[in-house]
Amino acid sequence: MSFFLVSIFLNFTHYRSQTIPNLVFSNDPLPAPPLPDLNHAIIVAGHAIYSGPPDFNSVTQDDYWILESFQKNGQVPTFIQHIDRGLVAAEKDPESLLIFTGGQTRPLAGPRSEAQSYWEIAEILSTKNINFTQQNLMDRVVTEEFARDSQENLLFSLCRFSEITGQYPSRVTVIGFEFKRKRFLDIHRASVRYPIERFEYIGIDPPYNPGGVSEWITGEELNSYGPFQNDIYGCRDGLRQKKLDRNPFRRRNAYRYSCPALVDLLNHCPTNNKIFDGPLPWDGGSI
Repeated sequence: MSFFLVSIFLNFTHYRSQTIPNLVFSNDPLPAPPLPDLNHAIIVAGHAIYSGPPDFNSVTQDDYWILESFQKNGQVPTFIQHIDRGLVAAEKDPESLLIFTGGQTRPLAGPRSEAQSYWEIAEILSTKNINFTQQNLMDRVVTEEFARDSQENLLFSLCRFSEITGQYPSRVTVIGFEFKRKRFLDIHRASVRYPIERFEYIGIDPPYNPGGVSEWITGEELNSYGPFQNDIYGCRDGLRQKKLDRNPFRRRNAYRYSCPALVDLLNHCPTNNKIFDGPLPWDGGSI
């Protein structure tokens, strides 16, 4: 009997948040979305956290980054290229929102997030680069500070776009490592059923190194692409544990409330790896 009552309560809570979400946070007001005219999400996934001073020379040095061992001696310049490429893309499209995504994943970084440190570097680059002619470029740059893996980088950024604009993007561009292209196109994009004709991936890898390329591809297959193939939403077993390991400060997002149209997708964790088949805001394109 108690299980039955709990089930009714949970169903009612879910129904209420979907149909009358304003009642859930009636005493926690939010301003109107500040950028309602934007329609293009440009997403740059964070891979590490910068903890140094706000100057370009320091940004390029490994010593000021919280890095995994495999990221040292080569990847920091590529992180900066990802950030710079995001700024270039946003400057070219005045109807775009640039989103840096990544949570507080490193204990040694304290409360700094990957997204926040990328934003700080973007601010340095935007003032340094004389080619950025748009006066208010940084006004269209925001952070998404809860993602713990690449699947969440995409899904949570779609939510963040909605929070800022009041709608979901009609185009998506993701900027990251070239060796992660297949993972984003074949798995993460497909997991949210975003139409492929409106989705672009821009890949930038570290400088060519024959041994390094082979190592990256092998690592990608073993540690990410393969596991996500078997657990497309990253919610079970090893990928679930990675989420726990990358959340040392016990943070939790509120996207189930701020993005009610995606609540069922956010909660989707099938044991049979089935793609979510419920309604989505961008339905209508091919996947």
